[in-house]
Amino acid sequence: MVVTSQVLPAVRVMVARDLIQVHELKPTTVASKMGVTPAAVTQYVSGVRGGKTVPILSKSKRVKRLLEKLVQEVLRTQVDQCAVIALLCEVCRVAREERMLCQMCDISAAAGGEGECNICSRLRCWDTSVPPSEH
Repeated sequence: MVVTSQVLPAVRVMVARDLIQVHELKPTTVASKMGVTPAAVTQYVSGVRGGKTVPILSKSKRVKRLLEKLVQEVLRTQVDQCAVIALLCEVCRVAREERMLCQMCDISAAAGGEGECNICSRLRCWDTSVPPSEH
C-alpha cells in the first residue's frame, strides 16, 4: 500500500512543515487542523514519519502547487473536506503519472517490503491515454 504508507505520510510532512515554518502555526494548532495528535505533528516535522519519500514528491512542480493549495485549504477557518480529498487524490494521480510511485516502491522494498512491485505496469497508471475504466 504505497499510497497509504508513503504518499500520504510524505504529504503530511510537507503540509505540517509549511504550516509551522512558513505560516508560524504552533504544533498543537497544526495537529488540530490536520486531525492528528501533536506528537504525530512533531514526528512529521522531524521526518520520523513520512520523511523518506519527501524528496521524491518535492521534485515535482505539480505536486508543490497542489500542496500549496492544500495548505491554503487547511488554513481556512472552515476546512472543506471535499476540497482536501480532491487535492489528495490529485497528488496521488500526479505521483502515478510522474512515476514517483515506482521510486517509492523501491524504497519500500529496500526497507523489507514485499519485493519487486509491478502495480504500475499492471494498472498502466502512468498512461493517461487509457480511460480510468480500462485501468
